[in-house]
Amino acid sequence: MTHRKLHRAIRIELLALLITGSCSAMTAVAEPVAAQITIEGKAAGTTDNAMEQAKLDALRRAVEQTCGTFINAQTRTANYSVVYDKVMSEPVGYVEQFDVIEQRTADGMSFCKIKAVVSKASFEQEWTRLAHTLEAEDNPRCMVIISERNDSEGKVTPRFNGITQSVVENFFLERGIQLIDKAGIDETRERDIAVAVLKDDFKKLAAVAASLRAEVMIFGNAEARRAGAGEVAGTRLYKWTATINIRAYNADTAQLLMSNSYTSTYSSVNYEAGDEALRRCAEQHAPSFLRDIGEAWRKRQNVRRVVQIVIEDCNRADYKVLETALREVTGVQAVRLRELISGTCHLDVEWAYDTEALVSRIEELKLDGLSFLVTEQTHGKATLKMVR
Repeated sequence: MTHRKLHRAIRIELLALLITGSCSAMTAVAEPVAAQITIEGKAAGTTDNAMEQAKLDALRRAVEQTCGTFINAQTRTANYSVVYDKVMSEPVGYVEQFDVIEQRTADGMSFCKIKAVVSKASFEQEWTRLAHTLEAEDNPRCMVIISERNDSEGKVTPRFNGITQSVVENFFLERGIQLIDKAGIDETRERDIAVAVLKDDFKKLAAVAASLRAEVMIFGNAEARRAGAGEVAGTRLYKWTATINIRAYNADTAQLLMSNSYTSTYSSVNYEAGDEALRRCAEQHAPSFLRDIGEAWRKRQNVRRVVQIVIEDCNRADYKVLETALREVTGVQAVRLRELISGTCHLDVEWAYDTEALVSRIEELKLDGLSFLVTEQTHGKATLKMVR
C-alpha cells in the first residue's frame, strides 16, 4: 500500500467512524434505535427443517424491512453484495427479541410469522465494520479446494473439483470475491493437489496456492451419508446428512485463519442422493463460509498480522541494526528472528497494516550505508536484498 492508499484507507476508516457516530446521534434524536415489526417468512417443504428455514427467512425480512433505508443507501457502494451477504447470513444477531406467533403449512410450503424487535444501531455498525474490513484487506485472492465423498459406506475415493467446490466457487464469484484462474493449474500442479488432498497436506496445498498468486487458501472436505429411511404419505424417503469442514489458511505462511464444520439434512425418494445432499448443504452454508472467513480476516487485521520478511546479503550485525530501526516504526508490534543462514535472514514482523505498507517503511529506513531492494513480494511475504 502506497502512502496515498494508506492515507485513503485511514480516511475511509475515520469517515466510517464519523458516519456511524453521526447516524447514531441522528437516530437518537429523530427515531428510535430499535423497531418492532410483525412479519412472515416462508420456505419450501413441510418438514421441521423447512419451518426453521421459514423462521430464519422471517428474521431476515424483519431486518431488511427495518433497516431498508440504510441498506438502500449502500447499494451503489463497492462490494455491496459481499457485505450484504455477510451481514444478512446471521440476521438473528440484530434482533433483540422475537416471538413466533403463527406457524402453518400450505401447498408444500412452510410459513412462520414472528413479532420482532430489531436493533438498527447494531446492524449499521456491523455493516460499516465489515465494509471497512473488506476495504482494508484489499479483497484478497482465494483458491478453493474441497474434496468430497458422496457414498454412505466410505468406499469411494474423495474427489475435488466436484459439486461442493463448484457451488462455493460460484457463490464467491457472484459476491465479488477474487478467485485464482483455474487455467493456471497445469497437470503437475493438478497432481500435486490430488496427492495433497488425499494426504490432508495443507502446507503443500498452501504452497501451490501461493505459487498461483493466491493470498488465501480455502481447504475443506465434504461428506454425504445416508442416515436412515421412513415413509411419509405412503412414499419411502431416504434421509441424508451432509457435513462440510472448512479451513482457511494464509497461503504465504500456511497459518490457519479459521476452521469450522457445517451440517445439514436432506430427504429424498432417491436412494442415491448423496450429490444432491452435498449441493443443498453447500448452498445453505456458503453465506456462513463467507462470513466466517471475513471474520477471520477482521481478527487478523485488528489483533495482529504477521508478515514474513526475508533479507538477503545480511549478516548478524546488519540484522541488529535493522531490528532496532524496525522497532521504532509506528505499526510494528514485534520483530522476531526465525533464522539467519548463509547470509539470508528470515524474520517475522507483527504489523498493524498490510504488507505493502511494511515494505515501503523498510525501503524508507535511513541506515548508515545500507538500503534495501525489493526482489519479491506477495500478500504476506516479501524478500529484499540488502545493498551497501
